[in-house]
Amino acid sequence: MKLFNKKYHKPGTRPGTLKTNENAVFSVDLYDYNATVFNAQLNVDVSTCKSFIESENCTWIHVQGDPSAEAMKLLGKDLGIHELYVEDVINVGQRPKVEINDEQIFLILNLPVKEGSSARVDQVSLFLSKTTLISFSTGKNNPFLAVIERLENKIGKLRKQQSDYLLYALIDTVIDFGFPMLETYSEQIQALEDELMETKNERLLSSIHELRRDLLLIRRRLWPQREVINELLRADDNPLLQDNTLLHLRDCHDHVISIMEMLETYHEMTSGLMELYLTSVSLKLNDVMKFLTIFTTIFIPPTFLVGVYGMNFRSENSPTNMPELDWQFGYLMVWGIIALMIGGMLYFFRRKKWI
Repeated sequence: MKLFNKKYHKPGTRPGTLKTNENAVFSVDLYDYNATVFNAQLNVDVSTCKSFIESENCTWIHVQGDPSAEAMKLLGKDLGIHELYVEDVINVGQRPKVEINDEQIFLILNLPVKEGSSARVDQVSLFLSKTTLISFSTGKNNPFLAVIERLENKIGKLRKQQSDYLLYALIDTVIDFGFPMLETYSEQIQALEDELMETKNERLLSSIHELRRDLLLIRRRLWPQREVINELLRADDNPLLQDNTLLHLRDCHDHVISIMEMLETYHEMTSGLMELYLTSVSLKLNDVMKFLTIFTTIFIPPTFLVGVYGMNFRSENSPTNMPELDWQFGYLMVWGIIALMIGGMLYFFRRKKWI
């Protein structure tokens, strides 16, 4: 299962170099709004975005997919995005981080996506200036459809706030994507636990190991997002962030901590499942060894007895050479003794509760 898609330049490449992507597939959507007006333009040309930068309204430009280097160069030039930030957007798989100054805020976040048994982590990049927010999201599906619906239908106070509040809304959406993923993992753990109680096969061990690996890797990729939110909260004197937005970002911080704690808990639960599996296999092996030991122990005395009478000393040569070989019921007596020994040992083992 490939969770991450990391792109990077060859060693020694000049910083800010953009690698050409011949298979670039992306779309650019533009939303311009205020408390009374909402204007949405879908699949616009990159050059169209520049005319909205000086708008008095809040402008949100969303780029979905894998943009080409040419489009990113044009966006960076028209929208004032530093070439190093543009490089981070193109080279996906970056560690979550935040860059803050009085005129711009640039963030990179990781978006966890769980689809059935497969999981991946998409990169979301956010660039905030005074009245403009630009978002970049890898993957095929736009993760911010709920935010767009809130803007379009005037749900909540999003339309009445500045662009920094929209930044909070997008950050909150990215973080909250972790909760459906956690629910899916919880169901997987419960299913594995139920199956473990019923069956013991090697496929279960492989499934548990794969789940533990996914939880560990996702936790490592999401963990830095807590520091990203902390950095934003510490920037309480930044003119781009209002007090109301900072208050809501504290709620995002709580959500990040909750997700991290749940991932840690689930990782420990999968460790417990693996220990339970190995213990059950060990107990099963012990039962097999116990059965074989008892079986062998039962037949040791009869084997000794039969071995004695297999020495074939002739009784006619000496009266002390196995005289019982000439007894009329000697053969039956030997079988009787064997049966008594086996029965006695079975009774003894039963009394000791070994069987």
